[in-house]
Amino acid sequence: LTAYVKVNGKEAFALFDSGCTTEACSPEFVKAIGMKVFPIKSEVTLQLGTAGSRSKINHGMIAVLEYDDIKAEEYLDIVNLDQFDLIIGTKFMRKHKMSLDFQFDTIRVAG
Repeated sequence: LTAYVKVNGKEAFALFDSGCTTEACSPEFVKAIGMKVFPIKSEVTLQLGTAGSRSKINHGMIAVLEYDDIKAEEYLDIVNLDQFDLIIGTKFMRKHKMSLDFQFDTIRVAG
């Protein structure tokens, strides 16, 4: 499911991905909003769902994410993304008691 999420006050087109265990932002979006990134201590291999598809994570950033009643400072990996500015994974969704309702195409926030 997709929705707009604010990243440091700027709207990002986000994919809420129940198969993803991290949160990630595209380098193009980071550049467009003028955020600073930092190199991570050791490069991480990003394993995708198809055979042979891998990428490397070399940078990260801390940003304030806002969605519905949630406003939280979070770590984001910087990853080349196709079609999306931001990916919200299960770590963020669990932390903020969110669920994806595929029957009604709804992102739910407990509260």
